[in-house]
Amino acid sequence: MISIAAAEFGDKTQLALMMLAASLRRPGAIFSGMIAGYAIVAGLGVLLGQALLAVVPLSLLTLISGIVFVAIGLLMFKVDLDNEAATIRSRNPFQAASLMIVLTELGDKTQIVTVALAARFAEPVAVFVGAMLAFAVIDGLSIALAGVLGKRLPTDKIKKVSAVIFVVLGILTLLGVL
Repeated sequence: MISIAAAEFGDKTQLALMMLAASLRRPGAIFSGMIAGYAIVAGLGVLLGQALLAVVPLSLLTLISGIVFVAIGLLMFKVDLDNEAATIRSRNPFQAASLMIVLTELGDKTQIVTVALAARFAEPVAVFVGAMLAFAVIDGLSIALAGVLGKRLPTDKIKKVSAVIFVVLGILTLLGVL
């Protein structure tokens, strides 16, 4: 759950959800749509992770997941969140939120982390539930605050803290393999 939360904190999707909630002012519908979208994306990630586990030895998957965590953390230092965040407008906030999640999260770092965790731990239900809890907490708070957090904290600092957490988690994973 911590890995997913760190990946999502300061992510373009989190910022887009905040903008969506601020513009449409229907937090309940946006939250429900967000959960539906994440259920699809996290479910696909868990299935892919389990498929990898069936083919690749756990020790190699753990090593790869550690490298992926470090790489994502390092890449987070280079991503310009302000240019990537976008607002999706729709008359139906549920559809807008769920569609935005599916489109922005497929192949995103949080889905890659979900795949890596599902492959590493061989506990698909636990990984799925943990991922969904992380999304609900991190993005749910973002929706509830709808921009207050973004106005008070510079996105550059949020991104840097998330990146450092990712690199540390990756290094700890690699140390566990060695």
